[in-house]
Amino acid sequence: MLHHFPREDVDSCAVYDGASTVNFVFLILISIGIIISYIPQYHRILVKRTSEGLSTNFLLLGSCSSIFTLTNIILVSSKARQCCSSGALDTFNCINSQLNLFQIGIQCTCAILILVLVLVVTRDSIKQDKAEYKRIEDVGRLVAVHGAVSLAEIAVGFSTNATTLYSIANVNGLLSATLTVIKYVPQIYTTYRLKHPGTLSIGMMCIQTPGGFVFTATLYFTKGSHWSSWVSYLVAALLQGTLLLLCFYYVYFHHHGESAEELEREAIERIVNENRHEELDGEGERLL
Repeated sequence: MLHHFPREDVDSCAVYDGASTVNFVFLILISIGIIISYIPQYHRILVKRTSEGLSTNFLLLGSCSSIFTLTNIILVSSKARQCCSSGALDTFNCINSQLNLFQIGIQCTCAILILVLVLVVTRDSIKQDKAEYKRIEDVGRLVAVHGAVSLAEIAVGFSTNATTLYSIANVNGLLSATLTVIKYVPQIYTTYRLKHPGTLSIGMMCIQTPGGFVFTATLYFTKGSHWSSWVSYLVAALLQGTLLLLCFYYVYFHHHGESAEELEREAIERIVNENRHEELDGEGERLL
């Protein structure tokens, strides 16, 4: 998410003054809502013990966009923290100036936890496609490297001048905005190809899609926000809504051919049979 303020605002703490109490309450509620919205997806992964239906590119882009966003807001919000430490802001305005950091930190953690759960829960599951799991492991490594690079960027930003800090923040913001917009595209394609949602949670999207529009509104009305801080979330909400409608269509309205439930069951049965054959072949080789 890209935060870029005019120079006169960057040099002044006044931009953080006069925060709205209503917006403050909304930000707190949205933060709680973010956590709640991911619970159906976590539950679905734990119950199904397979990544069938989840796009590996969606997992990669979703995790990386979250890290880019978090890196951006950590760097950009440092100005507000300086205003807090200097006493230029009262307690309420100080806390309010850091709520976006808190909110995005929660969102980043929740998004990456999907990848972590898939890696941990499906590792030894007979319902997990082994080739797909290897690709997910590669995604995990890439995300870990990205996290390490972001920590280095934050260290460099804080140890140099404001120009360098904001340059690093803006690059991360641009990349975050780009990935936030396109991350749903591979998942939309995967769901369209499979004709069923699989492990992808409709419940999560039912909460997150309207929540995405509310989240966009809170960012829009936050003191000191810029259009570039919310436009990517607006586009993402529209794309997630498209994905949700696609899942609804296949699960509840698509009556031609096999149902989504039947297609998912057949896919899992195929994976289970392949894994059992591999186990039997492995046992046979050991006996020889």
